[in-house]
Amino acid sequence: MDIVSLVIGSALFALVGVFVLRLFYVIARNLINGRKFHQSLEREFDRLRLSRMLGALGIDKTRYIHKLQVVDIKQQMESCSQCKNTDECDSKLDKGEIDIDAIDFCNNEESLKQIKENTL
Repeated sequence: MDIVSLVIGSALFALVGVFVLRLFYVIARNLINGRKFHQSLEREFDRLRLSRMLGALGIDKTRYIHKLQVVDIKQQMESCSQCKNTDECDSKLDKGEIDIDAIDFCNNEESLKQIKENTL
């Protein structure tokens, strides 16, 4: 083996090594950032009645946050925060468990029914 082949081989080996290390680093950063994002989304979500509504309907909040698309969750959070039926919502939520057919006052009625059907 001549010196040129050895230099080129070593350079390629070093480049592949750098690529693999960089790949592991990027994957780890994405996992960390994804976890932080979901934690902040969950904190924001906990401030809304929607979080209590999921519990009253028997829908697992953590599964909801990790399975649904963020766009859909944000839209439902926006609908909940702009709701005008807060008195009725609070009244039903204070009673505990709510029947899925008794949420016609909720802005997220259709999506919650769909989620409930998919979780059974």
